[in-house]
Amino acid sequence: MSHPDPHTPGIPPDAVVRFTAAEARLYPLAIVDPETYERAVTLVGTLLKPLRATCPDIDAVLQCRETLLLLLTETTDEARPSLVGFSPETLVDAASALRCRELQAHP
Repeated sequence: MSHPDPHTPGIPPDAVVRFTAAEARLYPLAIVDPETYERAVTLVGTLLKPLRATCPDIDAVLQCRETLLLLLTETTDEARPSLVGFSPETLVDAASALRCRELQAHP
């Protein structure tokens, strides 16, 4: 049985693993490929807006994952943003991680 991490209260361990992996893929780009990093950060920011508007707690953030994935994958080609070489899951998980940290910092 896995135990919650005291540093990530309220976030299930599997979500912590996803969030950590997503951020590990994105943040090193700031040094090696700043343009791709900037585009990725812009996409994460775009996903963060609805999370801030509709997710007042961590459970709501976790429940929003599928909706955000659909937003990135089921729109028409013209409306779908370029994912700058990242999977939708990476971008959604990075945005979710950021929103969860905001909620933990200001409960």
